[in-house]
Amino acid sequence: MSVTTETTSFKASDGVAIATYLARPQGDGTFPALVLGYEFWGMLEVPAGAPHMREIAGRFADAGYVAAIPDYYAARGQQPTMEGGTIVGSPPDEQSTSDLCDGVHWLQTQPYVDAERVGVIGWCGGGRQALFLAAKCAGVRAAAAFYGRPVNRPTQPGPSPIDVIDRMSCPIFGAYGADDRAIALDSVYAFRDALVGAGKVHEIHVYPGAEHAFMNDRRPEGYNAVAAADAWARVLDFFGRYLSFASSSVRP
Repeated sequence: MSVTTETTSFKASDGVAIATYLARPQGDGTFPALVLGYEFWGMLEVPAGAPHMREIAGRFADAGYVAAIPDYYAARGQQPTMEGGTIVGSPPDEQSTSDLCDGVHWLQTQPYVDAERVGVIGWCGGGRQALFLAAKCAGVRAAAAFYGRPVNRPTQPGPSPIDVIDRMSCPIFGAYGADDRAIALDSVYAFRDALVGAGKVHEIHVYPGAEHAFMNDRRPEGYNAVAAADAWARVLDFFGRYLSFASSSVRP
């Protein structure tokens, strides 16, 4: 499928302009859409940052989705750093969730987007935000998190995604590495069990031998090609089921 890309922006609720990378299928009609939440590197021009995220957006566009990456770190003048094994310096959860939710609502107004078929997906910190959006952002129809922490670190304030499961109003997808040293496996299973207990539509996949950021092929030290390929196929199937193309008026 032919893809067009651009860098644009939308206004957050407080009026701040959020630069957004957009990849979408060419052609007339409306398409399902996704807001993408990035990893630690945000849209920095380092291999694991913007180049990787632009490639992912292009892959989604090639699959028939409008893919938007709001640069909510830069919009707030913040970029996380690693200090003593802990990520610090990112915006508060409430701000990130609000900015990404504004991105969802902005997408819904675009003439090439089917407003009833908008989902979210994220990786690492962006994956954690995708889980919050499932609970806090009206209009999200499906949410996918890749190694998004379901339970906060002990020093991290505020609720964890596991604490807001009762408010999650859309199907949930999760993909985690069994050898992820950043996210305790028992917290992933606790999250899965809580979803089951709450009767939420979900699928949680755990990949043996996979580490944190196993999908990021710009980080050879952690990339796992087998897990990445399987997870990609599964998340495309997930969005294909819950962001159905049936209502889209796509014309080639």
